[in-house]
This record gives sequence, structure tokens and C-alpha cells, in this order.
Amino acid sequence: MNEVDREISISKLPLSRNFKLLVATSAISRTGVAGFQLAVIWIALLLTRSSILAGLADGMAVLPLFFSFVLGAYVDRLATKKGLAILVSLARVLSIFGLFIALLVKGLLIETLSIYFVAFVIGLSTDIMNSTSASWSKQFLGAQQYQSGVSLSQSLGAVAEGVGYAMSGVFLILGLNFAVCSFAIIFSVAIIPIFLMKDERTTIVSSESNMNSSIRKGLEYVFKDKRLRGLVIIVLAINLALGTLGILMAFLIQDQFKLSAIYFTTLALSLTAGVIIGSVLGSAAKGKLGLYSIGTILPVGFLLFLVGIIKSVFPDFAVTFVIGILIGVINVVTNTAILKIVDHEMMGRVSGVIKTFGISLTFLSGTIGGILIQTLTLQGSFYLIGAIVCVISFTPVVFREFYNFMI
Repeated sequence: MNEVDREISISKLPLSRNFKLLVATSAISRTGVAGFQLAVIWIALLLTRSSILAGLADGMAVLPLFFSFVLGAYVDRLATKKGLAILVSLARVLSIFGLFIALLVKGLLIETLSIYFVAFVIGLSTDIMNSTSASWSKQFLGAQQYQSGVSLSQSLGAVAEGVGYAMSGVFLILGLNFAVCSFAIIFSVAIIPIFLMKDERTTIVSSESNMNSSIRKGLEYVFKDKRLRGLVIIVLAINLALGTLGILMAFLIQDQFKLSAIYFTTLALSLTAGVIIGSVLGSAAKGKLGLYSIGTILPVGFLLFLVGIIKSVFPDFAVTFVIGILIGVINVVTNTAILKIVDHEMMGRVSGVIKTFGISLTFLSGTIGGILIQTLTLQGSFYLIGAIVCVISFTPVVFREFYNFMI
């Protein structure tokens, strides 16, 4: 058997039970996270009538990502990660019940603070779970299964997000208290696959003597590798687009078009449907990372311009669908690249660093989106964000190692 046939044979091996359970818990969790984050924006805007405060509610979920490289270093130092995964999953459930109590008590201040708190807790727990999942994915997948495993995870995750968005609209119609309790149940169900996973010890555990050394090595690992530096910037572009899109679309539907939450969730579903298709297409991606990066991110910037021009909600469904396809493809490509580039013992830290410098900067995106609406108008906000995304899309031209990396 030649080398090519051997690689094809390995890639067709069945995925491990642990990886399947990991995909299951991730999908259920993403259902809850997607739906709840959408509901949080809508509820905050409904209660406060302020796009800035609503944007801040969205941003609170991303705020914990500023500490991702610290959390990633901690995850890498754990020989087993099952206990931590269960603990943070339970924290999400309890925080949502806290919001439920606040809604019963009523009062704008306590409701608003509770929304911010639960958004922060969900963001923190999701961040820890993402670092854990990154390490587990490297552990549970064979080298030739990376792309197919990532494609499966991203595809099912996108489906789960779509389900979450759809549920969010239905739950909000049935009442805020009903919505909050329903999301608590979803997050509770997400814990079950973790209990069923075999608690395997990591074969390679971070060997640094203390956390400071572990954190420093993680930062050096990323910023000495031009491929990873390029990935950080591309992830920033993707999340800048998605981070501002939530508050901009909420304001578009609620204040400009004067439509119900169903239209808002339908826009989210259009985006998610595109991500699902893009994630499937991404499994077949072969070639230079830079070409895929420019070919997907640049059109996203132009499409954001288009949303600012369109004066009807129905064409926006098609535009967000195409944006979703492009995002789905680049998500699979970039995550496959990370698995190929990064050593097992560094997965948690690298995942944390990328989130800290590539995603956490979008903590401000929701708030900035609200401020931009107040200062530049909604249309001007779409134009500016679109222009920024277009500029960032040319990052591979600067990082040639990133551009030439083969998927």
C-alpha cells in the first residue's frame, strides 16, 4: 500500500466514541449558546430601548475571552478534563436560573445587571469548554481525520445554532420566563454526553513548572509562528463581522423595519443555513490557506456594504445566507489548519491565545456597533464594518507562510 492509499485508509477509520460524544455535547451546547445570545440582545434592547446597552449585553458574553490564554494554559496542565467540563457546564445552568429569579422580581436595574452577569458566565464557561474541546479534538482524532472531523463538528454545530435561533424566536413569543427556563434545560441536557465520555488521561501534559511559564510559552508559540499570527487576524475579521452583525440586525429589524422577533431569528437562520452548507463544502477544501482566506473574507466585507444599501428585509435573507456559506468554508479551513500546525500539548493555550487576540477584541464590537448606530446611522455602520473586513482580508499578503500553507 502506497502512502496516499494509507492516508485515505486512515481517514476512513470510524471516529472514536469519545469524539462523537464531544460533538454531541458541543452541538447541544451551541444550541443553547446561540439561542440565548440572540435572546439576550433582543431582551436587552426591548427593556432598555438603547442600542448601546443592548450591544454591551452582547459584548459581555465575549469579555471572558480576554483571559482565554490564561484559561487555555490551565486546561493544558490538566491530565484529565472531564471534571472541569462538568463544573463549568453546571455554572451555566445556575446562572440562567439566577436571571429567571431577577425577571420574577422585576425592576429594570436588576434585570439589566442579571442579563450582563449571565451573559458573562455563559461566555466564560463556553470559553473554557472551547479550549477543552480543542485539546480533546487533537486527542480523539487521528491526523488524517482532522479535516473530516472538523467539518462534521462545524456542520452539526451550525445546525445546532440554527435550531437555537429558531427556538429563541419561539421562546420569546411564549414569554421571557419561559425562554429563560427552556435554555436552562438545554444546557442541562448538554452535560449528559460529558458524563458518558471515558475520562482519558492526556498522554502529554504541559511540562512547565508554573502557570506563568506555561502562559508565556503559549504566547511565544503563537507569535513566533507567522501562520498562527495570520490566523489570529483572520479570526478577528470573521468575528468582527459576526460580532457587529447581531446588534446591527436587531436594530434593523426592531427599530428600522418595525418587525417582530421572528424576522430577526429568520435572518439568523439564513446565516446559519449558509454556515451549514459552507461547513460541508469546507471538508473538500484543498490548496493554499491564503487563497481561501482572501476568497471568503473579502466578499463578506462587500456583502456587509450591500446590507447597508438594501431597504427591504427579504433580500437581506439571501445576503446573510451567502455570508454564512463563506464563513462556514473559512471556519473549517482555519480550524483544520490549527489542528495541523499546533502540537497536542499546546492546543489549549493556542486556542486561548487565538480567542484572546482574535475573538475577544470583538467584545467591543457589539458595543461599538451600538455607538456607530447612534453616530453614523445604521447604514453608515454597515459601510464602515464592511470596509474594515475588506482591509483585514488581505492579511495573507503580509504573512506569506500563512498564505502558502497547504490544507
